[in-house]
Amino acid sequence: MIKDPDEQAQDTIEMVFNLFKRYGTLNAVLQHFVRNGIQMPNRVRSGPAKGELKWVRPNRPTLSNILHNPIYAGAYVYGRRPTVTKKKKPERPSTGRAVAMFGQWEVLLKDHLPSYITWDQFEKNRCQLESNTIQGTGAPRNGPSLLSGLLICGRCGMRMSTQYSNNGNGLRYNCSRLMVDYGEPLCQSLVGEPLDELTTILVFQSLEPAAWRLVSRLQKILSLNAVK
Repeated sequence: MIKDPDEQAQDTIEMVFNLFKRYGTLNAVLQHFVRNGIQMPNRVRSGPAKGELKWVRPNRPTLSNILHNPIYAGAYVYGRRPTVTKKKKPERPSTGRAVAMFGQWEVLLKDHLPSYITWDQFEKNRCQLESNTIQGTGAPRNGPSLLSGLLICGRCGMRMSTQYSNNGNGLRYNCSRLMVDYGEPLCQSLVGEPLDELTTILVFQSLEPAAWRLVSRLQKILSLNAVK
């Protein structure tokens, strides 16, 4: 195994690590790429263009994969995505994959491949990424939102996320997927309480006819029992 033979591709990957070392957050690295119009190298893995180098817009998943993958620190690893038999579906060989935690890989051979960073730097980056995740966790998922995971943005069609503030008392629905993944501006953000209140009213309104029918049936049953 060798580094990508394209020097610009090598320089761009090396830039990812240098920027993360400077800024300390994945979002800051993404913003730097977007702000400066820098694209990411991508080797096509299948199809007629297999093996060709293409340049694509930077995105959060790609940058995260680079920073989390020990191969860039010169390590050969086996068992990062083990197959869980219970999750495997018949006639679908690629299903049932899980993500093994750091230190639970079956094989780890350090200093085995050409590297962009040292193993020590890789571990520092991993700890920094974990720390950033813990700091950004915020309020627990089990908050007051009625529509968490259900709202679809009317502008871009992306699923909106739920954000809490003031220890879970403040609620907003944000369309931030393109901002998080591609460094674009926030699509839109809505105050959550009025939307949840309207949803509650509409739900009860839709249930009213069924409720009245139920009351009517109960009254008939009670009247029949009274006659008996």
